[in-house]
Amino acid sequence: MNKRFITLFLVAGIFVSINAQTIQVNARFDSAAIMIGDQIKLRIELERQNDVRVQFPAWTDAIARNIEIIDVYPVDSTRLTSGMVRMKQDILVTSFDSGRHVVPPIRFPFVTAEGIVDTIATRPIYLDVFSIPIDFEQDIADIKPIYKLPLGWADIYPWLWRFGLLALVAALIGFAIYAFIRRRNNKPIFSAPKPAEPAHIIALRELDKLRAEKLWQSNRTKDYYTRLSDIVRTYIEGRFEVPAMEMTSDEILAGLQNTGFEDNNLVDRLHKLFSLSDLVKFAKAQPFPDENETSMLDGYLFVNYTKIEVVTEPPTDEKDENTDVAEANIKEKNIE
Repeated sequence: MNKRFITLFLVAGIFVSINAQTIQVNARFDSAAIMIGDQIKLRIELERQNDVRVQFPAWTDAIARNIEIIDVYPVDSTRLTSGMVRMKQDILVTSFDSGRHVVPPIRFPFVTAEGIVDTIATRPIYLDVFSIPIDFEQDIADIKPIYKLPLGWADIYPWLWRFGLLALVAALIGFAIYAFIRRRNNKPIFSAPKPAEPAHIIALRELDKLRAEKLWQSNRTKDYYTRLSDIVRTYIEGRFEVPAMEMTSDEILAGLQNTGFEDNNLVDRLHKLFSLSDLVKFAKAQPFPDENETSMLDGYLFVNYTKIEVVTEPPTDEKDENTDVAEANIKEKNIE
């Protein structure tokens, strides 16, 4: 009987010693006392061997009676030089009941590398919660009036931001309506400034330049038709004020007809030029050489037959130098 008791006592002592070396836990508040409603952290520190698995409690809404949980921070683990692992967890709590409150032992189940299942617990923790003292001897005073703070930037900024946003939305809506009306009337959204040179002068110069580059002769047919159609479109915008660069081929022809243009022969030539250009750019068509030349000729014809000639008359009240010289010669002959 005595031998069995001594054996059990020794085994229990060895088991406690092993647990003490395997895992340790401690819990404490940042302060031993708080005012009612204040917040305080409960810090749990646990040290274990690397091969020991520990389970932290699943916190709910309170850690003890009259001590409520506000927030639970994640567990932070740090490996120590001694081979142990330190685990920390903070819990933000508060209390709305005055008096001394006790947090019962917090239990942590763990499993050792040998498969031993056990539980370690913290010591009970006490927290004193004090209420605000009330001076009953002080006279009751009236409620103080509301103190109005001076108007500052923090008060003005939210309103400025709201009004600025409303103004931006109104401007975008107005611009969308304006753009819709301009597109419906086949007019450009932004009226481009008129060039210093007439539109046909620019177009003919660009056509001459394109013809001299000989793009389609160098197997650059797509570049050739892209440049050619862009030159004609730009001329239409400058000459007829039709936003041709933003339109399809059919929309360009319809826009020309809305301006009163009624030359069916030129319309047919222009339609053929744009159709062939679209086939080359989007369908990778390869026109014949005579079609390439005809397209260039159609561009020249359209510009030349629709250009506006600017006629400048010489001043009537001034005589040029040749006229003055001629009149002087006539006077000399009459004198002789």
